[in-house]
Amino acid sequence: MSALAAWAVEAFIASTLLMVLVLAIRGTVRRHFGPQIAYCLWAAPLLRLLMPPIPAAWREAVATPISRAGETITIIMVDPAGSATAVPVAAFPSLGLIISTLWATGAVVFLGWHLVRHNLFCRRIIGGAANVERVGSVRIVESDDAPGPLAFGIVRRYVAFPRDFAGRYDADERDLALAHEIGHHERGDLIANWIALGVLSLHWCNPVAWRAFRAFRSDQELANDARVLAGRNPIDRHHYACAIVKAAHGGAVSAACHLHTIDDLKGRLKMLTTSPTSRRRLAAGTACVALLATTGLALTASGTRAAAAITTRVGETIGVDTQAPPAPPAPPAAPEAVDAPPAPPAPATDAPEAKIRHVVVKRIDKNGKVTTKTSESIDGLSDPETEAMVKRALANTPDVRERNCTDADGGTDRQVTINRQEGDKRFMIICTNRVEKIAADAAKTAAQSAVVQKSAMNAAMAGIVAARQSILAERNLTEAQRREALKGLDEAIVEMRAEQAKNGD
Repeated sequence: MSALAAWAVEAFIASTLLMVLVLAIRGTVRRHFGPQIAYCLWAAPLLRLLMPPIPAAWREAVATPISRAGETITIIMVDPAGSATAVPVAAFPSLGLIISTLWATGAVVFLGWHLVRHNLFCRRIIGGAANVERVGSVRIVESDDAPGPLAFGIVRRYVAFPRDFAGRYDADERDLALAHEIGHHERGDLIANWIALGVLSLHWCNPVAWRAFRAFRSDQELANDARVLAGRNPIDRHHYACAIVKAAHGGAVSAACHLHTIDDLKGRLKMLTTSPTSRRRLAAGTACVALLATTGLALTASGTRAAAAITTRVGETIGVDTQAPPAPPAPPAAPEAVDAPPAPPAPATDAPEAKIRHVVVKRIDKNGKVTTKTSESIDGLSDPETEAMVKRALANTPDVRERNCTDADGGTDRQVTINRQEGDKRFMIICTNRVEKIAADAAKTAAQSAVVQKSAMNAAMAGIVAARQSILAERNLTEAQRREALKGLDEAIVEMRAEQAKNGD
């Protein structure tokens, strides 16, 4: 799957996780910091969808040396007598193309259906509407097709009321209902609704997104209610509650803002009884939301280890490689080499030329994905980057030889390895005679140490026995003092004899 498709999968899953997070905490945030702060939480899933992958340079800059070292591990296996076998490479699974096509088709159909439905709704409202007044750039109209007070339109902005609006609502209720709908235009809620529908179209098959959209619209109405009622007295709050109850019934267009929706009528009426949120709590809530959104975006960003792990798991579930495009097919196996008589041994100071006949390169990335390449020689590797990497590894790897070393080779008797370089070739000599000498000296030292330890323990035992005899002969001690002193010495003698028995003495 292409990098774009992998990013889309990560963005889809990450935005869903952020939706779940917002659904879980929105009620708590609304109670402590107010509905306007809770409404701002919904920016996090949108920002995650718009956020591009983290640049590789940034990831390398913040990575620790250990993490950078673990990103790529190369294992080279050399088998002079082996022959290479071609590694079959699976073609791009057709399932990925089918899923992508179905998803894109569903998103286009969903968004197109809402566009058509909204266009027909606006034409029906405006077609039989009577102009009432204009508030700034917003036209106020009355229409028989308006189910209740509502705001719609982005370029041409409208607020529509039903024909019987003046008869069913008193003057205070009409003013508050108008302020509510004008508030939607001033806050940009109509634009937010279309953005939310765009997000929902991308998540049209995601039940979490449908639940999140309904919660988003509810939080939008609560935030606008709080704006309208800011600084108003309890009588105005009572009139506002009456206006909401009179307008409440089902049926709404998703892109418009309706006063009459009943999805969260109980919550809206309950909110009217709460006291206004102080500026200090609003500031604290804004800071908390900003910190939460930044943390969530950072943890789920494309390019992070968490996002890549999620994408890999999804790819394994649907049977599609979501991490990288398919590797090119391996080159055909070369014919086996004819056995040649062994060459005479090279001089000790010469580095032997390693003839690589069979190379297997396994690259393990930071996500644990293993890519295997096989060839008959280094030059047979189809990936230039891998070929260069293997050659560098072989060039930096010294040739190891074992032999008896003399003073002419340099080093002391305690130096068991000698490193040399001739030209571009490095090699290491392991001095077997020096290793054997050091091992013999260590064994001799250990034997001498055992003798010394045995002598020390015998001397200590003799000293304890002599001390015991001296205490027995001491006449200035009371019987109780003598028993106490002998008790400690007897315990020491028992411990010493157990240690001697353990050492085989």
